[in-house]
Amino acid sequence: MSAIISEGLQSSLTDSSTEEAITTLVEIVREQQEQIDELQEQLSQTKREQAEDRKRITTLEDTIDDIETAEDAEDGDISTTTPTPEMVDTTVPNAETSLEDVIRLPEHVAEDSLSKNQERARFVAKDVVDYSRSVPAGRVIRSSEIRRVLRAGEDSTIHTETVSRVMDFLDRLGEDDVRIRESQSGERVVVFEDDLVKRIVAWSNHDVVTPNTSSGGART
Repeated sequence: MSAIISEGLQSSLTDSSTEEAITTLVEIVREQQEQIDELQEQLSQTKREQAEDRKRITTLEDTIDDIETAEDAEDGDISTTTPTPEMVDTTVPNAETSLEDVIRLPEHVAEDSLSKNQERARFVAKDVVDYSRSVPAGRVIRSSEIRRVLRAGEDSTIHTETVSRVMDFLDRLGEDDVRIRESQSGERVVVFEDDLVKRIVAWSNHDVVTPNTSSGGART
C-alpha cells in the first residue's frame, strides 16, 4: 500500500514539473516573438527614415543648385540680357520682356548660360500656348500641368520645389506680363498676358502679330 502511494506521488510530481516546463517554454517563445516583432518594427521605421532622408537630400541638392541662379536673377544678370546679332529677327516683334530674350537665345547659348531651372522655364514658355488654356485674364497654366510638362520633357521625377522655382522664374522674367495667382481650388497658377503670348507665338512662327490681332489668332 505504501509502495502504491509513493509511486502515485512521484507521478504527480513528474506531471507537475512537465507542465511547469511547458509553461516556461511557452512564455519564452512568447517573449522572443515580441522581441522579433519589436525588431521588425524598428527595421521598418529605419527604412522609412532612410527614405525620408534620401528625399530631403534630393530636395536640398535641387535647392542648392538654384541658389546661385536666384541670386544672379536678383542682381539683374538675366533682366539685362539683350539680343545678340544672331538673335535679332526683323520679321518678328521686338522682345519686351526678359522672358522673351531668354526664349530667343540660341540653344547652345541657353545651355551654356542658363541654370537647369531657367532652362525649364524657357522650355515651358516657348510653347506656352500649347500647355496653357485661355481665360479672360490671358492664358493660364497650373502648377500640376507644369510638373507634367517637365516630367514628360525630361522623363524623370520633378519635385514640388522645382515646379515652384520654375514658376518663380516665369513670374520674374515675364515682368508685368506674367504673374502668379491662386485658383479657386487653392492651386498656384501662372497667368500670361495675351500680348506676351502673341509675341512668343509670332517669334516661333516667324510671323508678325499686330496688337489688334484677337486671341483667336494664337495657335492652339
